[in-house]
This record gives sequence, C-alpha cells and structure tokens, in this order.
Amino acid sequence: MTELEPGPPPDSQHHQVTGRKWSRLKLLLGGTTLLVTVALAGWFAWIDFKIRRDFETLQWALPARLYARPVELYVGAPVSSEDVIDTLQRLGYRHSDSIDGPGEYSVNDSVVQLWTRGFDFWDGEEVSRQVELDFLGSHVNRLLNLSRDSEFPLLRLEPVEIAQINPDTGEDRLPLSLSEVPTDLINAVVAVEDRRFYDHFGVDPIGILRALLSNLRAGAIVQGGSTLTQQLIKNLYLTQDRTWHRKIEEALMALALELHFSKDEILAAYLNEVFLGQDGNRAIHGFALAAEYYFGRPLGELPLQDLALLAGLPRGASYYNPRRNPERALERRNVVLTRMLDQDFITPAENGEARTQPLGVSERSTQRGRGYPAFMDLVRSDIARDYDAQALQTEGLRIFTTLDLRIQNTMEAVLDGAVADVEVPAPPGSPPAPPLQAAMVITDAVTGEVRAVAGGRKPGYNGFNRATRALRQIGSLVKPAIALTALESGDFNLATVLDDSPLNITLDNGDSWTPTNYGNEMYGDVYLYDALQRSLNLATVDLGMRLGVPSVINTLRKLGFDGDVQPYPSVLLGAVNMTPLQVAGMYQTLASNGFRSPLRAVEAVTTGTGERLARYGIATEQVADPVSMFQLEWAMQGVFERGTARSMLNRLDRRLPLAGKTGTTNDLRDSWFAGYGGDLVGVVWLGYDDNRATGLTGASGALRVWSDIMERLNLQRRQLVAPAQVSWQRVAAEPVHTESARDCQSPLMLPFRDDQMPPPAVNCESRESLINQLFDRFRSL
Repeated sequence: MTELEPGPPPDSQHHQVTGRKWSRLKLLLGGTTLLVTVALAGWFAWIDFKIRRDFETLQWALPARLYARPVELYVGAPVSSEDVIDTLQRLGYRHSDSIDGPGEYSVNDSVVQLWTRGFDFWDGEEVSRQVELDFLGSHVNRLLNLSRDSEFPLLRLEPVEIAQINPDTGEDRLPLSLSEVPTDLINAVVAVEDRRFYDHFGVDPIGILRALLSNLRAGAIVQGGSTLTQQLIKNLYLTQDRTWHRKIEEALMALALELHFSKDEILAAYLNEVFLGQDGNRAIHGFALAAEYYFGRPLGELPLQDLALLAGLPRGASYYNPRRNPERALERRNVVLTRMLDQDFITPAENGEARTQPLGVSERSTQRGRGYPAFMDLVRSDIARDYDAQALQTEGLRIFTTLDLRIQNTMEAVLDGAVADVEVPAPPGSPPAPPLQAAMVITDAVTGEVRAVAGGRKPGYNGFNRATRALRQIGSLVKPAIALTALESGDFNLATVLDDSPLNITLDNGDSWTPTNYGNEMYGDVYLYDALQRSLNLATVDLGMRLGVPSVINTLRKLGFDGDVQPYPSVLLGAVNMTPLQVAGMYQTLASNGFRSPLRAVEAVTTGTGERLARYGIATEQVADPVSMFQLEWAMQGVFERGTARSMLNRLDRRLPLAGKTGTTNDLRDSWFAGYGGDLVGVVWLGYDDNRATGLTGASGALRVWSDIMERLNLQRRQLVAPAQVSWQRVAAEPVHTESARDCQSPLMLPFRDDQMPPPAVNCESRESLINQLFDRFRSL
C-alpha cells in the first residue's frame, strides 16, 4: 500500500487563489489606467494641436460695411448748419459746451465748432481736426482750423455707415487690437469676470471655490467659476451643453490655450468675440461694435460709466439690455464699478462720479442696414460683378457708396405727402383704389453718381423696387431724343416748321395708327422748339417719321438706354418701356451736355485696413455734339417758361433756368417728370401697380411732386455757355411757309448753328441793318 503525500493546507490554497485574482485585478487596473492615461494624453494632444492650429489663424467672418457719401465742406458749399449737426448726430458726436476731444461739437448761432475723428478714406486719410464752421444761410461761409488759426479749403466728415452685408452666421463685430481698447474697459472686465486672470493657467481652482462658497451663502447662483479663458473657449469652440464631457474638454482646451498663447492675446480675442446683444438678425459681438450699437460712439470715446455698463453685459446681454431693462442695467453697471473700486482700479471719487451718471444709451438707429433698400439694390448690382457673396460676407470689405443722406432723407420726408397731394380720389360709389404709387431717382448732373432712390412712396419701402424694376411706357419723355436726332442730322433746326395736323399712318401689317394730341386739339404749323415745349404729339410724329424711327432708336441707345424697343411708329410717342432708373440715365446724359456716364452707386471698395481694391471711376463718352445739345437745352428750359411745366413757373422762378420734360401715357396710366438743374437730375414716376388710370398728366402729377422735392433740395439753376459755333438769329413769331406771309414785327431770338440759318420763310435777319443785328445779338448774350 502506497503512502499518500500530504497536500497543502486549505488556507494556503485559498491564499494562492486570492493572490492570483489580485494579480489579475492589478494587471487589469494597471492596463485600464494606462489606457485611460494614453487616451487622455491623446485627447489632450489632439486638443493641444487643434488649439494651436485654430487660434493662431483665428480670423472672424467680418461683414462688408457700406458708407454713405461723406459731407464735404468748403466755402460756398450748399450745406446748412442744420445739415452738419444732423450728420454729426448720426455719427455719434456728443454736443458739449467745451470741446475736449474727438467726437464732440458745440453750436453758437451760425457757428459750429467740432473736433473731428478723422477717417481713412479710399483716396487718402482725413486727419482729426479742431475746426470752426461759419454758415451764412444755407451755405458754408468760412472754414477755420482752430489749431493753426488759419482757413483751409476742404473738410470731409467721416462717412455714415448705412448698412452691412453680414455673414450667414448673422455675427457682426469690429475687431480691435488690445492697444486700441481703453484701459478702464480692460480693468472692468477683469474685475467683474475674472479677477485672477493674470494669475491662473486657464482654470482657476481658487475662483471655483470662491464662487461655490458665494453661491452657497446666497442660496442661489450669484457668481460663476469660469475664467475668461474658459469663456473664450466656450464661445469659439464648444456648444452650450452642460455635460461633464464638455466641462472637462473646456478645461483641457483652456489649459492648452494658456500654454501656447499670452494673456494679452487671449484677452484681445475675448474682447472681440464675446456676445453683447442682438439687433434683429444681427448678433453684436465684441466691445467695439457694442459701443456703437448702444452709445452710437467709438469705444475710445466712452467715459468710465459707459465702459462699466458694457463690461457687465457678458453675464447676460439680454437680461441686462439697457434699452429693454434699464433698471437691471444700471444695477449691473454699479456692481462693476464696485468691483473696480474693491480692486483699486478706480478711486472712490471716480466711483462716486460715475454712479451719478445716467445710462446715456443712444436711441436705436432705424437706418443702419434697413433704411435704404432701393438704393441697396443698386449697390448689390454694381458690386456683384466683382465680388462674390462669400467675399462680401466674410472679408470685412469697406464699400464707399454715392448715397447722399441729405438728399435721400429730404426726398423721403417729402415724397409721401407730395404724392398724397396730387392723388385723385376714386369716383363716388366705386371701389376704393389702392394707394397711388411712386418712384424717384436723383443723380449727380455731371458724374452720373446716384444720390438718392425711392422704390415706393413710403420712406424705407422694402417691397417691389419700382425705381429699378418697374418697366413702364415713358410717354412724352422720349421727345427730347427725337428733337436731338433732328438737330444732329443737319437737316432740321429749332425753327423748322412742323405740321400739327391729323395723321393716319399705315403700319407694316396693314393696320392704321391715328395719333392725337392731348385734349384732341391741333395747332397746324408749329416750330420744332414749340412742339417740344408744348409736347405736341402730331407735330412730333410728323418730325419723327421724317427722321425715321430707327434713327430715333439709335439716339436712345446713344443716350444710354439698353433695353428692348421695337421700331414701330408708336415709339415716337413713348411706347418704350423703361424703369425710372433707365430714364434717369438717359436724362443724365442730357444734363451733362451730351457726355454719357453710366449711373453708378459705388465709388470705391477697400479692404478693412484701407487697401484699395477697386475704384469705380467716371467712365465718360461724348455722344452728342455741343451745338445740338445747347439748342436742345434752350428748348427744354422753355418747358418751364412756355411749355407743359409752366404751372410751376412762379414757384420755381428764382431757381430758373431749369430744364425738363413732362410725360403722360395713354389713358393717363403713367405720370412722369424728368428735370435737372446745375447740380442734380431728378426723375419722378407716379402710377398704379395694376396699371389702372391715375387721372394725372405729367404736369398735374409728377411735375408737382418733383417741384416739392427739388425746391427743398435747393436745386441749383443751369448755367450754360453757348458754343462758339452758335449764332442767335431772329425768326418770325408765327411759323409760315412763304416769305410773303412772314411777320417780323415781334420776332423771336433762337440759337442756330453758324452754318445752318433759319428757313428763309421765317428768317427776319435780312430785314434789319447790320448795326441793329449786332446790337440785338449783343443784347441776347
């Protein structure tokens, strides 16, 4: 029998099993720890890489900013002190009895003193100046440089920003470097948001503990533990989710940011990124833009109390909005001042003074970005050829437009009431008509720059833009083009006798066209100039058929019309569809004496730092000879004195001579007037969108509206000098076909080409002596 070997005691077996389990567990824990450590290290490495990559190249999507034409001041400029003060208020200048710095002005009777801010224009820098402006009535009388006690020739105020083209995110900001931020604002932000900002490394355990204790004592959340670095990380990279994963990621990213970038870089990014308000669909980011949004002034001009108010907004921009919640905003501002005092950023005296000040928030602007939609249509059309939507929304371009705020705002202030004054009420018992609509375009008479646009009769109308899209027949507005065609042909002159008698024209398809005069009156033999001034249809068709319809269409093309037109005889009475903008382009060519300059709404484009990208210069082409243009304008000036616009003669007498033309279409569906002085061209259209009859002629409708507006704009009179090739000749008062019927007792003096004298049947020059002719010619000059 074999003796068995003794086995291990039971306790020893248990310990061996337990030891093996612990070994496996330790191995598992060690492996897990290693994996977690590797994962965290990898996560942090990825975060570190992402932070370095993204923050080094941090570049916000910046909207394009559009500016109105700056106010230019020089001796004799047609600008009143009220105009200048209105502009200064739009620019956020502060009225003060004593001027202590840029952005302030004072008024004493007709004298305005101001300290300009200066501006980097597309064509050079306008430096900051201390100036005194002396006004005489509605004109500048003197410009004085107060720092040098000397006069200077020209001052440009900084342009008013009228709109932005915002990125898809809706965010808007004005990035500043830290050196451009007021020290009081930096101190206020640090005091109220992160007092240990310069001591921690992105995450502040002391701050977290302090916030926790404060919240426990208050029984509510009264203080947060996030550092400025963490807030910046949250705004730039993370969502608003309140999960442990996001909190850990936020802390790691904050540590990585502090590891690679300086406190000044982090603070500058925070000051430009933080959300501080909502303006419709535009999100206000950064303190620079918030200063303009809430106070209408640059950040550098704000006093301590206003900077403290802004510094309190990051905690809750909506909750502390000073426009909607002024009591909360005031309380929050004073909390910021207390924190600044506690941390020795301000003195007790400064704290006491700042607390006594009101909020000082400006009225919310209703113009910026929304006020001029019809004009903005033109701007988008001009720049769309050169810049895509992405560039306009993200690259911070500065777009200098031709919009004149004085002209635009005056037009808008008058237009609706002027249209209401001429509107013909619906007949009794008939359904009420919709409101009579209007459109107007005002351009510079020399350059073709668009100064103002109205797409409807109501100010800031943002619907269908009738000025640029409403194609309507122009009626008698076509007649100057017919007269110009005749004068340039060499076969006609102002004393050419036309037949204002019944006409029946057989068209190519065999139909008959029988035009008539307004009121069905006929005048027989009339002079060419008289037919234009009185807008006689039958005489005009007589002339046009002699010239040929294609010749008239060619003149329309030369004057700038590029739309469709069919060569039918009805073109001679304005059966041509044009928008008010196209009409303005044609009449601008007439106003500039035959030099065609395509209308433009943009002057130049620069980068956000002022580097010029594009200059939309004056492209000019001479399309009509000076003698013909002088003769035509002489006739068009007579529209006010003897023609269809004579109803405004007494009203506009002190502004004459002016030139213009009324236009009326069939059944009184459209009422037009296009006219110009020495500085401006204005086109008015009145009508209904459904093309119903207005009951208005050009003279009874659009002319009156045009006069109301142009009188308020102080339209300058025309000053023309006759070309050397022009001779003034006497013709019989009444047109005749034979010399025997000529009556030279009360002759008319008309301008002619030297080589194109009046027709013999009406020429009165041969009946006078040479001395009398010379005397009469001298008197006509």
